[in-house]
Amino acid sequence: MKFEECIKNVSTFLDLKRIATPYVIDYRKLNEEALKNAMQITAPQYYHPENVEKSIKSVVLNPMQNIRVIADAIIRILLDKDDFTEIQSAVEESVISYEQNIVNIANESDVANYSEAETLLKFVLEAAWEQNDSVSVDEINLLEKIRVKLKITSQEYQILEAKIGKYPSNNNVIHSRTDIGDARKYLQSIGILFPIRDSNGTDYDVIPEEIALIIRALYGVEIKTSAYAQLLSSKYVKNKTYMQNILSKANIAFTPQMTIPQLQALLQKYVRPSNLLGGFSPRDGLDTATLSDWCNSLGVQSYGTKLDLIWNILRYYDGIKQINTTSEDIRGSYFEVFEELANRDLAFLRKQNIISKDLECEHKFEEATNYIFEKILKNKPLLLKGTDHPDGILSYNDKLIMWDNKSKESPVNLADHIKQFDRYIRASEKPVSVFIVIGPDFTADSAKECLKYSLTNDTLILLITAKELKSLAIEWRKKHENDEESFPLGYFKQNGRYNPSNINI
Repeated sequence: MKFEECIKNVSTFLDLKRIATPYVIDYRKLNEEALKNAMQITAPQYYHPENVEKSIKSVVLNPMQNIRVIADAIIRILLDKDDFTEIQSAVEESVISYEQNIVNIANESDVANYSEAETLLKFVLEAAWEQNDSVSVDEINLLEKIRVKLKITSQEYQILEAKIGKYPSNNNVIHSRTDIGDARKYLQSIGILFPIRDSNGTDYDVIPEEIALIIRALYGVEIKTSAYAQLLSSKYVKNKTYMQNILSKANIAFTPQMTIPQLQALLQKYVRPSNLLGGFSPRDGLDTATLSDWCNSLGVQSYGTKLDLIWNILRYYDGIKQINTTSEDIRGSYFEVFEELANRDLAFLRKQNIISKDLECEHKFEEATNYIFEKILKNKPLLLKGTDHPDGILSYNDKLIMWDNKSKESPVNLADHIKQFDRYIRASEKPVSVFIVIGPDFTADSAKECLKYSLTNDTLILLITAKELKSLAIEWRKKHENDEESFPLGYFKQNGRYNPSNINI
C-alpha cells in the first residue's frame, strides 16, 4: 500500500496524530482533514532514506528490550507479507508464536553441538548480560557487529539469547499482547507503521511501500520467504552442483552427502537471492543467456544487463501472492477416541480401525496428546532427545512442563511410577514447573503421593484424566477456533487432581 493511500485509511484520529509526531510540527493544532493534508505534504520526509535508517536504528539499538525485540519482530513479519500488510491480531499471534519457537529451539539445542562462532558469541553475550542484568546501547551495537562478523544469522543470535534466558525477555518470558501493542505504538510514533481499518472494521498493520522498500534494503531482505522457496525450485537453479558452487563461494559449510532440499535450506538461510542467481563476482552465477531465457519463461522483460535480468526475476517471484493451505492430521482421529485409548478399549479401537495391534494403543494415545497440545491448545511440544524421557515436554517461560501418558485398564497408581517421573525431572537441563500425568483415572492415594512429592521437590505433579483433558481441549477450541491464541500453560500449575474450576477460558 502506497503512503498516500495509508494516510487516507488510518484507523483513528489519535493514530493519525501519533504517526504525524516526527515530521508534522504543529500536528496538535490541526483537525483530521488538515492533518492528513499536512502529512501528504511532508510525505517525502517519512521515506527519505536517512530518516528511515535513523528510525530503524532507534529500534535495533533501543535501550528498552521489549521495544527492541518486539518492534524488530513486527517489522520482519510485515516485510515478509504481501503488500507489507497483515491483520493486527495475526501480527500479534505471529510475534508470540515466533518468540515461543525461538525458546523451544533453544531448549532443544545442545551446547556441545554449537559451532566455534556460536560458542564464542554465547560467551560474549553472557559477559554482556552479567552486569546489571541488562545491556547498554553501546553493548547492543558491539554485539551486532560481532554477530555480523561471525556470520551468525539474527535468528541464531536470538536462539543464543534464549539459551542464556534473555530472549524474548528475562527468564524467557513470552511477550503479551499489551507489550506488542506498546511496540506497535512506538513504531507508529517514529513514522514506520500505519494502522489501517478497512470497510468491515478490520484493523491492519501496514508499512507503506515507499518505507518498506528502504527497510528491506537495510535488513538485507530482497524477496519474501515464500518467494525464495519458489525461486529455489526452478529448474534454472535446482541443480546440486550449481548450489554447492554458490555455497562454496559464500563460504558456507556443507557436505557432499547433502540432498537438494538440505542445500536449498542452507541457501535460503545464508545466501541472498541475488547472489544465488548472479554469484559474488561478474563470472559467478548464471550467465546472461540463461537469465534471459528464464525471464522469457516468466513473461517478463528479457533484455538488459545481468543485474537487470536478475531483478526482473526477483520482482516476479516476490509478486506471487502467498496462499495458506491446510492438510488433514491423522492424529485428529486419535483425539476423537482419546478416552478409549486411555482405558485401552482394544475391541472398540480395532473395530474403528484405530489400531491393528495392541501395542499401538499407547503410542496413539501419546500421538493424540501431542495433537491436543500442538494443534488445539497451540503450544508446540519440544523435540525429544534420547530414549529415556517423558512422553512430552513444553517450554514454559524459563522452565519446562513435562507430561507422561499412562494407558491402563484400571486407575493409575502414582506410587508405581513416581521413581520413573522423578528420574525425568532430575535429568532435565531446566527446572520442571509441572509434571502432568494423563490416564483413564487415578487411585485415591495418588493425590496424596503428589503432595508427598511436592514437600521435598519444587515440581508440582498434576493428575488429569483423558476425559478431563479432552473436555478442556474442546472448550478451548470452541472459543478460539478462529484465532491462534495459545492456551496459557500456567493453568496447569496444580498439585494433585485436576480442578477445572481453577481455569477461566
